Formats: sequence, C-alpha cells, structure tokens
Amino acid sequence: MESEVLDKGEQPVEGYVRIPLPILEIVIGLIVLAILSWYVVQAYHLPKPFNSNDIGAGGFPLLVAFGTGIATISMIGLAVARLMGRMGRSDSRWRRPLLVLIVALLLVGQTLSFATLGVYLCVALFSAAIMVAAGERRILHVLGVPIGLVTFIYVVFALALNVVFP
Repeated sequence: MESEVLDKGEQPVEGYVRIPLPILEIVIGLIVLAILSWYVVQAYHLPKPFNSNDIGAGGFPLLVAFGTGIATISMIGLAVARLMGRMGRSDSRWRRPLLVLIVALLLVGQTLSFATLGVYLCVALFSAAIMVAAGERRILHVLGVPIGLVTFIYVVFALALNVVFP
C-alpha cells in the first residue's frame, strides 16, 4: 500500500495497490485467450446449418471470438512493447482492492446463480449487491436501479423479442 499526492493542493490518496499496467494487461490477456479457446471449442460443437449460405448457430460466437482474440492479442503486443521500453509505461492503481475482489466474486456468483434463481431475481439481487459493494448508499438508487434493469430486460427480451428465460 502506498500514499501519493495526485495534484498540488489535493489530499494524498492512501491505501491503494499499484500494479504495472503492462504486466496486468499481459496476465489478463492470457486469461482472456484461455477463455476464448474454450469458447471457440464450444462454438464448434454447435449444430451446423442446413443451408450452406447460412452461418449457423456457431457462426456468430466464432465471429465474436475472432474479434475479441484480435483485440486481446493486440493488447498483449502493446503491453510487451511497453515492457521493452518502446512506449511509455504506466501503473494501474486500485484504491479499494478488497472491494474490487468482492465485486468480481459477486459477478461470478451471479453467473452461477442464473439457473437456480432465474434471470429476473438474479439480476435484481446481484445488481443491488454490486451497487452496495461499490459504495452506493442511497436507498432509492439501490432499489430503483435493479427494478429498472429487470423491467428493461423483461420489456426488451420477454415482450419485444419473445425470449424465454429460465
């Protein structure tokens, strides 16, 4: 944990974790590439189209994986260039690393709870929990945003697009 003055006349920022940004970009990029590899394998297992002119069920996921892979490889390449001193380097500063970890765990918990709780209840509960973990204390926001999100998801997906959620 370090302490640093951001600008003249401002209060020092204390209690943050500093991580070299190129290292963080490489580590996160490698994790994303590993996840994309699994994603591509799963997309290849989707049914092939009956019509040879159609892209099929796996076509769009493969397109997303391809675009994300190019962006991720570019990010890793720029991070390596920064480490080699060819570009300016900077740091990533996390002022509340424990809260960042809590929010990340809440997002993972939300993903794992969709099938059990259902989409609407899961989105409502976890969006409120994430807002509280991020520091929101205004009760109208903590209650209003989840209600707005659930309403939006219901109107767009259930009513307009006729998507059936578990």
